[in-house]
Amino acid sequence: MEQDLFSGFPNATKEDWLRQVTQDLKGKGQPESLGTSLWDTLPLQPMYALEDVQHAVKQRRFHAPSEFPGMPPRNWSNVVTVLPSDTNAEVLAALENGAEGLVLPLQGTEELPELLQGVLPQYISIYLLPLGNPVSAFQLFQDWVESTGVDGSALHGGMLWSPADQVFDQQQDLGLGVELLEELLELTEGYPNFKAFCIKTSRYSESGAHPVDALTFGLGELVEILDRVSCAPRTIFEKLFLETAVGEHHFGEVGRQLAFRQLVQNLALLYQVEVEEQELLLFCQTAHWSQSVLDAHTNTIRQTYQALSAVLGGANVLWVRPLEEENASTQERRIARNVSAILKEEAYLDKVQDPSAGAYFLENLVADLVQETQTALTLLEQEGGWWKTCKTGTLQNRVKANRAKIQGALLDKTQMKVGANAYAAPVSLSYNKPLPPFEEAAQELKPTRAAYLVESLTLDAQ
Repeated sequence: MEQDLFSGFPNATKEDWLRQVTQDLKGKGQPESLGTSLWDTLPLQPMYALEDVQHAVKQRRFHAPSEFPGMPPRNWSNVVTVLPSDTNAEVLAALENGAEGLVLPLQGTEELPELLQGVLPQYISIYLLPLGNPVSAFQLFQDWVESTGVDGSALHGGMLWSPADQVFDQQQDLGLGVELLEELLELTEGYPNFKAFCIKTSRYSESGAHPVDALTFGLGELVEILDRVSCAPRTIFEKLFLETAVGEHHFGEVGRQLAFRQLVQNLALLYQVEVEEQELLLFCQTAHWSQSVLDAHTNTIRQTYQALSAVLGGANVLWVRPLEEENASTQERRIARNVSAILKEEAYLDKVQDPSAGAYFLENLVADLVQETQTALTLLEQEGGWWKTCKTGTLQNRVKANRAKIQGALLDKTQMKVGANAYAAPVSLSYNKPLPPFEEAAQELKPTRAAYLVESLTLDAQ
């Protein structure tokens, strides 16, 4: 016989809890004064209760159920970078030891049959990172895929590229980027599970943008693209995926990833396109902005809990990147590759579809982030839209102002960062990789780190 163990306890409302807080504080403060703010923008209450949730709570579904029986309810793909120095044996070794996909930087001149010999594209996901013309990069990749005899519908992955790359990286007009996108849409037509482009919000957050601004500018890009392409909006939403760099504020980043997916769904509805949440692919990388060249061991911790935030936030693809990856040791790359395995095999995050579902705090945070971003996007459109603010430099100046604020706060120690301006690693454990000079034109947005000024001052003193 089942017994209700809670029947002897009266129901407690949020008001009851806050009244108890007032009593426990003994007149030294009111509950409302215990709140704080997220990223100096969103007010956070000291506690949340069921009555704070203004909508029906449901479990989110980040992907379709697996076609194979016995698979866990939650899946994500663990991808690793194929560096120019990597050999075919090293690529195969990574895929045999935890990697489930590849990020493939391409100039368009690589010998893919030699580099990818023995790789079976139908069983992994592959994301192309164009280092030049994205069309040339995809055509090179397409030639290799066709040489393997794999059916186009079995190919999974996408282009880690956005039309805005032509603006920020090549200093070209957005119109050229849109033309390249339309070519990619045509070329990838026979690959229904391969995405033609992404909404690359990491461009902004890795350059120091406010996290909400990163979402706003990414959505602003998408609006501009939708207004310029000749194809139907449904085609755009079917062939895009969402890309983000996950920072170090755990709950804030979980909420931000959840909000990103919802915001794109809301935007699609404005174009009369209904998109299910499980149809949107979210590609998450660990942020370099929050790491430091002064302390490798703290970076390892950061990239692990950033990956945790990504998975809880609904990541379909997880890219754990060591800092200065092109110079990373074999051990550093192996540790990064194994983070995903830890989250599955030790944290069991693949055993539940949506572990954070119903959390009063997160449900409110996601709603607030969606509202804040939609308001910011409306203001951006009133200012002329994403492209106009890019051409005038208003957007870039906004990002750089937030960057300067954070870097200055770390430099004068009004904000602390472990391993950079606080609790520095002893000499025997110090990282201290070479610090290349940071150069950025007025119209550019270059990735950097919050601790860059501290790193520069520290390394110059040695």
